[in-house]
Amino acid sequence: MTYGIGVVGLGIMGRRFIESFAANPDFTLIAGYDPAVTDCDIPRAGSLQELVENPAIAAVYIASPPATHEAIVRAVARAGKAVFCEKPLAASPPSAQECVDLIGRAKVPAAVNFPFATAPATVRLQEIVASGALGDTLSAQLTVRFKTWPRGWQHGAVGWLAGPEQGGFTREVVSHVVFLALRLFGRGRLIERQVERGSAGTETRIRAVLQFDACRMTIDGAVEGEIDDFNRFEVQGSQGKAVLSEWYRLQYGNEEIMPVRADAHQIAEFGKLLAGRPSRLATFEEAAAVVDIIEGILAA
Repeated sequence: MTYGIGVVGLGIMGRRFIESFAANPDFTLIAGYDPAVTDCDIPRAGSLQELVENPAIAAVYIASPPATHEAIVRAVARAGKAVFCEKPLAASPPSAQECVDLIGRAKVPAAVNFPFATAPATVRLQEIVASGALGDTLSAQLTVRFKTWPRGWQHGAVGWLAGPEQGGFTREVVSHVVFLALRLFGRGRLIERQVERGSAGTETRIRAVLQFDACRMTIDGAVEGEIDDFNRFEVQGSQGKAVLSEWYRLQYGNEEIMPVRADAHQIAEFGKLLAGRPSRLATFEEAAAVVDIIEGILAA
């Protein structure tokens, strides 16, 4: 079966996933919608309502800014279409919970695009942790650094990323690893936090401690240095450690998984979800739990 896809938001992520959906034979791109003028090779709907009411569209990929997600999820769910939403799920915990409730009432298939749900390196990391191979007394450390924020490839394309209402590296980058930590270690809560902000109000440095059921995790993030995008997530136990770096590189003992982008895996898993089969994709409930932690770190 082939599923018709509509895309809301034709910026960087929207255009990237248009290419990925086009490469998967289980999907047919039907239309896209973006109120801004964008150069994108896809038929354009005149409005969000026109897109969600198109009978050829079975599912909608939402790639718009986080503050718009709740309204779009509401429209898509009311139309009875499946939802694949970019992270963060929303820009506040109440909005994220409303998205969860909307999907629960509509009973439509829904997932959030956290690539660490399906990337080979992070799936393998979940296997290593679940097996107990790292031993007892797990601890985890996330370190991220950015030469500028937004990163160079984002400048001029997604201005909302530079503002404190929806943007910042904590929501955009740290959220990925918080999602992964929830899958690795169980329920989590914020224990400590320190946040420094620049003149625009967006964070320039964070330090935080999270306590999960099976692990304590520290976060050290800053806009400084000369590396455009540095990220390292280390899980240490009494019997060894595993390190995730460069987004998708895993090193564990003599084993190494080289970086591979997860877009194709995500879309394949979305096809499984639409077919009613088990899927690794992040649920709305998991994504709402991430929003709770991230917004706790950033709270005024």
